Amino acid sequence: MSGQRRTARWPSSLAAGVIIGAVEALLAISFAAFVFAGYLESFLGDGIGLYLGAAAVTLAGFAWVAGRRGVIGGMQAAGAAVVAIVVAGAAIDSVGGPEPSFLTAVAATLVVTILCGVVFLVLGIRRLANVIRFVPYPVVGGFLAGTGWLLLKGGVYVASGGSPYVTPLSDLIEGEAMVRWLPAIAFGVVLLLAVRIVKRPLVIPAVITIALVAFAIGMLVTGSSIETAREEGWLLGPLDGTLLWRTWTLRAVAEADWWGVLGQWAAILTAVFVAGVAILFNVTRTEAVLDRDLETNEELRDAGSVDIVVGAVGGIPGYHAPTSTALAERIRADARVTGLIAATVPAVAALAGGTVVGLIPRMIVGGVLAFLGLASIVEWVWDRRRVLPPLEYGVVLLILVAIVARGFLPGVVLGLVLAVVLFAVSYGRIELVREVAFGDTYHSNVDRPPTERARLRTLADRIQILRVSGFLFFGSTSGLLERIRDGAQGSPLAFVVIDLRRVTGVDSSAVATLAKVLRLAQTHGFQAVLTGATGPVRARVERGGVRETEGIVRFAPDLDRGLQWCEDALLRTATETAVEVDLDGHGGLPPGVAPYLERLSVPAGAVLIRQDEPPGDVYVLGSGRLAVETLTPEGTRIRLRTLRPGVVVGEVALYTGVPRTADVVAETPSVVLRFSAGSIARMETEEPEVAAALHRWLATTLADRLNETQKTFETLLE
Repeated sequence: MSGQRRTARWPSSLAAGVIIGAVEALLAISFAAFVFAGYLESFLGDGIGLYLGAAAVTLAGFAWVAGRRGVIGGMQAAGAAVVAIVVAGAAIDSVGGPEPSFLTAVAATLVVTILCGVVFLVLGIRRLANVIRFVPYPVVGGFLAGTGWLLLKGGVYVASGGSPYVTPLSDLIEGEAMVRWLPAIAFGVVLLLAVRIVKRPLVIPAVITIALVAFAIGMLVTGSSIETAREEGWLLGPLDGTLLWRTWTLRAVAEADWWGVLGQWAAILTAVFVAGVAILFNVTRTEAVLDRDLETNEELRDAGSVDIVVGAVGGIPGYHAPTSTALAERIRADARVTGLIAATVPAVAALAGGTVVGLIPRMIVGGVLAFLGLASIVEWVWDRRRVLPPLEYGVVLLILVAIVARGFLPGVVLGLVLAVVLFAVSYGRIELVREVAFGDTYHSNVDRPPTERARLRTLADRIQILRVSGFLFFGSTSGLLERIRDGAQGSPLAFVVIDLRRVTGVDSSAVATLAKVLRLAQTHGFQAVLTGATGPVRARVERGGVRETEGIVRFAPDLDRGLQWCEDALLRTATETAVEVDLDGHGGLPPGVAPYLERLSVPAGAVLIRQDEPPGDVYVLGSGRLAVETLTPEGTRIRLRTLRPGVVVGEVALYTGVPRTADVVAETPSVVLRFSAGSIARMETEEPEVAAALHRWLATTLADRLNETQKTFETLLE
């Protein structure tokens, strides 16, 4: 059945392959005419041969590695635009004449494409595709609009027979030059309008075919011969011989001026960066065409492996081609078969098509470049004007204007600067500082008697809790300082607790802000308590001068212990603080329970209740301090709660019947009152009313604790 489906798809795959192959061949010729224009014009045929061969490798390579996913790849305009800058710079800086310059240009192309392949491959293998996505969307738009300008300008120069890096702009406005490039621009505009109006993948080859026929009819009407058209510069040819492709890359490695290539290191890195941005953009478009998700890291790996081979044969970077993919998808062609068939068209043209390629009109080649450039500019300058916020749309325009006025490399530098600014502005808008209320909704995990809890509720305005997250820099710490200023002016603060547990890093401006907090502490008389700081964060803060200082700054290992220290300090300053329960009067326990109680002294470090033990006794802490701890599967001991005098422990297991869920350990020498399981059972038999009062007291205590826990949990979820 699978074989029958493949056989049924052969006609559509053949048709799609021939059409895509012809379009890719024309694109390869156009890119070569752009890259090897002007100074390298005498080697145009060889450049076209290299790019036709590379187009064949790109199509076949993507068909083999990604065709099963429906993906078709091809040489891309953004890569051609930036490679043209690298090639022009390397050729002009090289020494030794036209042929060494051409070999240097080939070597520069080889370096760019192989480096792109290596970067794509490494990012895909290491699963780091999202690193590129950190480039802000409007900055990407500015770069792509800028490459559109380069292509549009390249189309004008190719059609007029000049070079965008050698021919003066004044030469283009002469009558003879304008006669050549104006039809190319007109063709590019017509092709763009056709694509935007008809919105069918076949519209591009159809319009190109019509243009070729119209050019031939124009020659017949004017009585021009092929020789006349060549002499007047209307055709690409004559090209030397029918065989266009030669193994120039081997000679380029040995004979190129590598100092000229290395001198273009900035342009090379820019080309790799722009290709990385563009490939992710094309992957997203391809997903929309196929209506399914693609694994970006896999797409990068495949594109990288193909580009390494393409670079070895002297081609420019290639990656996903959404338009070609859409054509194959629309007519239900097999993408792998389609890609392999398409690869034969540029391959045949490279090996035996010199005579035919030489007959292609320059206005068609220049018009294709103009179309690609206009499409990119219109998309980002016109289509996105209502989609992007004003600030982001302004960034797109600013980068484009910089590229037009100063060149592509200055535009990229400006784009990177704007990327940092956009990141800072966007990140600064995120609410990274969150204030939670101390008291009923947020407090330490210390179980205190009702009198202490009530006292702390009355002192709730003395503690300000600020929870901070993310990377702290000048844009995010300003909100922190403003909140502390407002809190210090509006209430008699005693402590400002800054929880740094979720902070991933701090820069110098954030450390300076924390230093300002210390000055506020000295001025307003509160103490700053920094909790949960990781080792690197604390070291960075201390290097900046924020160190633990008596009465001003205190570090605590976590928010729980920091709040406990603040609460204890507040309670110590209160005049009626109770430090222990009246055991003789059985401190708040229901009357009548005394005969059933046992008083125990527990030394520091002793385990009162062990985790996983069966339920049994219930304890009331009379004096000292107990800690509720648990052991994680990794072997780490975590403190869950701290118990103060008057607090009951063990009542949950009594009612649920489940084993103990944690250890209860004496942090200091303590005295407890114990209700054994046997004494409770005896009480229920001998004095049921006393037993009922005890159970009501235990249930009330448990309900209060659960209510406080729920409030804290809800606060954390906000």
